[in-house]
Amino acid sequence: MTKQSGDDDPVVETYRRAFDFALDQLILTLKEAQDYLGGGEDLASIGTLALFDEQAEDMKAALRLFRRAKQDARRQS
Repeated sequence: MTKQSGDDDPVVETYRRAFDFALDQLILTLKEAQDYLGGGEDLASIGTLALFDEQAEDMKAALRLFRRAKQDARRQS
């Protein structure tokens, strides 16, 4: 596998980690809500999904920063 431009850039790597973390948190929240729902804990599922909107905003912000850093790194190479 060849490296894409910007893979050694510390800024790109920082934003990649932030995006990965935000995406992971979003997935964990969805799985937790699904587990609650499957266990018949409807209110716990609803409460857990209240966090989803905020975490989705975090993920979108991290994605924008990561995408911008990758584009800048690509232009500079």
